[in-house]
Amino acid sequence: MNLSNKELKVYDLIKHSEEESIWLPEFQRPFVWDKNQVRLLVDSIYRDYTISSILLWTGGDELARRRVGATIKDIKIPQDKDESVVYLLDGQQRTTALTLAFTDKAIYRGNNTTKKEKVNIYFDTHYQGDDPEMRWVLDDEKIANESNPEEPFMLKELSDQDLFTKFGTRFVKIKHTYNFDDSQIENWFDTSIPEEEIKMLRFKNDYNKELKKLEKHILERKVYEIEQKGTLEQVLEVFERINTKNTKLSIFDIMVAKTYRRFPEGFFDLRSYYKVVNYKQSLKSDYFENFNKIDLDKVEMLVDESFMLQLSMIILDKKFKATEILKIKTDHLMANTKFLHNKFHLLIGFMNQHFNISKEELNVYQPIMKFLAAAISHYPDIDMEKQEFLKKWFWNTLIKNRYPGAQNERIAKDYKTISDYTNLDEALTILVRDNTRSFDYLENTSISNLQLIDAHYSNRSQQVYRALLLLLKSEKAQDFYNGLVAVKSGASAHRLEEHHIFPKNSTLGKEMVEKYKDHRYNDIVNNVANISLITKETNNKRISNKLPSIYIADFEQQYKDANKYEEFLSIMASQFISPNMIEMLKKDEFENFIIARTTLLYKQIEKLCKID
Repeated sequence: MNLSNKELKVYDLIKHSEEESIWLPEFQRPFVWDKNQVRLLVDSIYRDYTISSILLWTGGDELARRRVGATIKDIKIPQDKDESVVYLLDGQQRTTALTLAFTDKAIYRGNNTTKKEKVNIYFDTHYQGDDPEMRWVLDDEKIANESNPEEPFMLKELSDQDLFTKFGTRFVKIKHTYNFDDSQIENWFDTSIPEEEIKMLRFKNDYNKELKKLEKHILERKVYEIEQKGTLEQVLEVFERINTKNTKLSIFDIMVAKTYRRFPEGFFDLRSYYKVVNYKQSLKSDYFENFNKIDLDKVEMLVDESFMLQLSMIILDKKFKATEILKIKTDHLMANTKFLHNKFHLLIGFMNQHFNISKEELNVYQPIMKFLAAAISHYPDIDMEKQEFLKKWFWNTLIKNRYPGAQNERIAKDYKTISDYTNLDEALTILVRDNTRSFDYLENTSISNLQLIDAHYSNRSQQVYRALLLLLKSEKAQDFYNGLVAVKSGASAHRLEEHHIFPKNSTLGKEMVEKYKDHRYNDIVNNVANISLITKETNNKRISNKLPSIYIADFEQQYKDANKYEEFLSIMASQFISPNMIEMLKKDEFENFIIARTTLLYKQIEKLCKID
């Protein structure tokens, strides 16, 4: 199918769909439009409204696909034959709707695999109402019967001949615009009678005139198509940027179609495969044995599917460029189901155990997870030495910003380093040379030489702020009052909240905002040194805008009264607050506290990042 030799019209698009010379990649969702949406599309074209463009790509026999309007089970499996295939990447709902409206091609809606859709639309040439789209009449809609108002009728109850007999050329069947043999009209008349023959010729002429009008306004309309050039690898960026119904198509969608295969035991599809990989319990080596025993509907995906695909490429092949994903083969995935499952869950466990990263937060740390996935799958086992190496690598990379850009290249470089060096201290020494952030300036911070970490609650998307929060979380920061470790997705009362130790809207908080408004640290109240992690209940009900001299003193006294003062000190230490800093809080010494906590955070950063 060569689209570059002529302008593509609506008629051509329908013809290509009817003759199955364009195909839907398997990542496309099923046809979901209802009859009224089909009617509105026809009316939009008739009224010369824009219906957007369609995107076509001519590739090889490399993606699982189905014809326009086919059921989701009617899939053509790629055989890697030497043939050219035209894929409809964007515009399948419109193309299917037009095929349904203008042809008798079998069209299936949604997940239905047995019931065909039927739509017959008629153009009412006599319509004079205020809603132009209502001149397009569906054959199962009730129409007022002028001769008998008590008995409305439907056009599907009448044959073409009955329609002529009752209404002449008032109702024009739009399918006749696309394909109609007007010789059948001759059978509706007794042409042996001259008057009847004249009547037949007049009707045939009038009906064809109406068909020509519709043909001009609909079928001859130009379709604004984009024919994407290049190989599948070359159009990867285009695939990733297509937007249909606000759902961004990703490389994962492409790979669903590319890896879909039929086996004697059943079908392989990538979405089900990753459900199996995300299954928390142990697996067998055989993919279909796992597939048949697991209730996939109950399996929770720990990371999104597109990232899962990237991790697969890294764990199995140690490749890091996005385009390498397109080289993943179905057989390769199936043969490594158990290996991929085990390494993936080892990675998730490592993130949670050593850094207290919950499953809800995993996607935030994707670049870091890529290298950890490579390292964890590179080593046969992760002993104590490798654990310590990976932990120091993690904190250097996160806090000291080793991945500011071109992340895949840096990850590949890091992996090559650990592959080349068996001595992990040597490898780490080489890796930390790429650090782009230093905190050495904090070493001598004081009131006369105020130096703070450039991380602020007011800019929570800041990479360094999120890194410092994770540092707090990794130490399992406990709630000031109840000692609970607040969590992101817990019950409402126990949900994690970022609390200003000196509340911004407290009397002292407002004084500090005013005092530092022209200072280089004019956002000092929002500095990370003034942030703690507590529960929503404690934050809202027990602290609110109270100063530390009130609420910290109160909490301390309650723990003393319960003979649990050591527990209180332990809670405060989990928030990087020492005993002498507690005294500062009880006296509302804001500046002394901020400096002392900054120093403590700095020491922790160096402890986590320093090479022994």
